[in-house]
Amino acid sequence: MTMLFAAPSDLWQRLISSEDEQEFLETWLSCLISLCGQVVQATVVWGDAANVGPFRPRVDLPVGRVADRSMATLCERVLELRVPLTQTIPRVLLVHPVMLDANLYGLVAIEFESHIPAHASDVLRWGMGWLRERISGSEAHAADALRERLFVMLDVLTHVIDASKAVTAAQSVATELAQHLGCERVSVGFGKLDGIRLFALSHSADFSRRNDLTQAIESAMNEAVDQGETMYSLAGNDSADEQRLVLMREHDHLRRDFDTDAILTVPFKVGEESGVFTFEWATEEDGEKWRDFAASLVPLMGRALLDRRQQDRSWPKRAHEYLRQEWMKLNGAHQGARKLVALLGMGGVLFLAMAKGDFLVAAHAELEGGIRRVIAAPFEGFVASSGFRAGHVVKQGDVLATLDDRDLRLETVRWESQQTQYSKQANEAQAQHNLAQLQISLAQTRQAEAQRDLSETMLERSQIRAPFAGVIISGDLSQNLGGAVKKGQSLFEIAPLDSYRVILNVDEADIPHIKAGQQGELMLAALVGERFPFTVTLVTPVAQAKEGKNAFRVEGSLYATTPRLRPGMEGVAKVNAGKERLVWIWTHRFIDWLRLQCWVWLGV
Repeated sequence: MTMLFAAPSDLWQRLISSEDEQEFLETWLSCLISLCGQVVQATVVWGDAANVGPFRPRVDLPVGRVADRSMATLCERVLELRVPLTQTIPRVLLVHPVMLDANLYGLVAIEFESHIPAHASDVLRWGMGWLRERISGSEAHAADALRERLFVMLDVLTHVIDASKAVTAAQSVATELAQHLGCERVSVGFGKLDGIRLFALSHSADFSRRNDLTQAIESAMNEAVDQGETMYSLAGNDSADEQRLVLMREHDHLRRDFDTDAILTVPFKVGEESGVFTFEWATEEDGEKWRDFAASLVPLMGRALLDRRQQDRSWPKRAHEYLRQEWMKLNGAHQGARKLVALLGMGGVLFLAMAKGDFLVAAHAELEGGIRRVIAAPFEGFVASSGFRAGHVVKQGDVLATLDDRDLRLETVRWESQQTQYSKQANEAQAQHNLAQLQISLAQTRQAEAQRDLSETMLERSQIRAPFAGVIISGDLSQNLGGAVKKGQSLFEIAPLDSYRVILNVDEADIPHIKAGQQGELMLAALVGERFPFTVTLVTPVAQAKEGKNAFRVEGSLYATTPRLRPGMEGVAKVNAGKERLVWIWTHRFIDWLRLQCWVWLGV
C-alpha cells in the first residue's frame, strides 16, 4: 500500500520556502516518501551539531508512530559505521546516514512494504543533495553571524584599550553595545559588599545619582546581584505568579516606568568585586534577537573594564587592596600552608629584629713593611755595577750596587802622599828647632790625614750594602749602569720580612665605627682562604680621595706573619666593630643614604 502524506506541489512549495529547521525536515521526509512509494513508516534522526550527540528522532511519519526495536538497532549500527545499511528479514528497512565532508549530522530510516524499490537509491541521493545544501547554507549563515559578532566584540574591546580612563572606557563600551545590539540604553555598574553603583550610561557622559532613572537602574542591578543570576524581564509578564513578581519586582518597575519592553541584567564577578550590565530594548523582538549575544559579551567586557579600573587606581589604593585580599585569604579556611608561611615570616622578622651579630666593617687593605728603609746615594758619582733589584730578598751586608770609585782611590793616594810630605817637613823643623814651622807642619799633617780618612770612608761607602735582611721593594740600577747619580738620590727601598703593618682604606660612612684596639682579619688576593688576624693601631683623621670616594687611612699590626707575605699585597680586611642587631647591620647603609637624601630634598 502506497502512503502519500501531502500533494507533491504543496510539498515542493513548502520545501523551497521553509525557514525553520523542523518544518524543513518534515517537508523533506514527506517528499522523500511520496517519491519512493510503498513506505510503511519513516524516521529522521538528527544531532545537535555535526558529530555531536545525542542523536534523537526529529521527524516520524506517520505522526505518532515510533520506530520499533529492529529499526532502532539498525539505526545505531549506521551511526556507528557511518555507511548505508539494509535489512529484508523480518522487515524491509533502509537506513542511510546524512554526511557532509566526513561529518555525520544524522540519518534517515525507511521501512518498505515488501521490497526496496529500484529507484529508492536515486531518490535518496536526490534527498541527500537537498539536506547537504541546507546544511551548507545553515553553516555559512552561522559562520557569518559568528564573524559579525566577533567583529562587534573586537570593536568594543578596542574602545576599552584606546580610552584614557576607566570611566571613559565604560561609557564607550555602553554606547557601542547600545548601537550594535539595538538597545534603548546600556548601563554598567560596579560595586562590592555595599551594593552596586551605576558607573556608566550609554549616550551620556554624565548623570545624576539623584535621578529617578539612575536609582531605578541601580535597584534592578542590585536585585540581580543579590539573587546571583541573569534576569530577563518582558512586557506583558506582569501577571505572572507572586514568587516571580517578588524576584523581578525592580526590573518590572524599571521597564514600566521608563517605557521599555525587554530588560536583560547580567551580573558578573571577578575576585571580590561585582559588576552588572543592564540592556534595555524598546521592543520584545529586539530583546529576543540579541539576548543571548548580549549575555555572552558580559564576562569578557566586564573583565576588561574591571582590569582597566584596577589600572586607574593609585598605587596606595592598589597596595591597600592587595594587602586586604591577602589578609582575608590568610584568615580564610583551608589556608594551612599560607598561615604556616606567614608564621615563619613573622618569626623570621622577629628574629632579625631582636638577634644580634658581629658588625664587621669591610675595607680594601694592603700590606706595608713595618720598617721601610731608603738607601740613598752617599755622593755624586756614576753607577758601576748592580746585583739586585726590586723583589729580591737580600741578607744584611749584601752589596746591592757599587759606584765608580776610581776618583776616590786617586784622592786617597793624593792625601796619603800629602800626609807623608807634611810629616817630613815636621821632622825637619824639629831637627832645626824651628818651633813655628813644626806647628804648621804638624797641623798640615793632621789635615792630610783627615782628608785621607774621608776619602777612605767614601771609598767604602761606594759599595751600597743592605742595612738588614729584607726584600727590596723599589729600585733597579741594572738598567742605569754608567749613569750619574746625585748625592742623596734614593737608590733602593728595603722592608723587613718579619714585620708588617696593614693599611686599610675605610669608607667615610664606616669610619665612625672604627677605633684603635679593635680586632680584625685580613684575607689577601694572593692567599685566598688564609686569614691573618690584626689589631687596629692608628686611625688617621685625614681623608684621601680614591676611586671617586673619600676613604680614611687606618693602620693595623699583624699578630703573626708567614714567609709567603710580601709588601704591596692587597686584599680585604674586616674589622669587628662590636655587636649590633642583624636588621640594622643589613639596612643601616640604605637608611643612612635615605636620611641624607631626605635632608637634601626635604630639609628634614
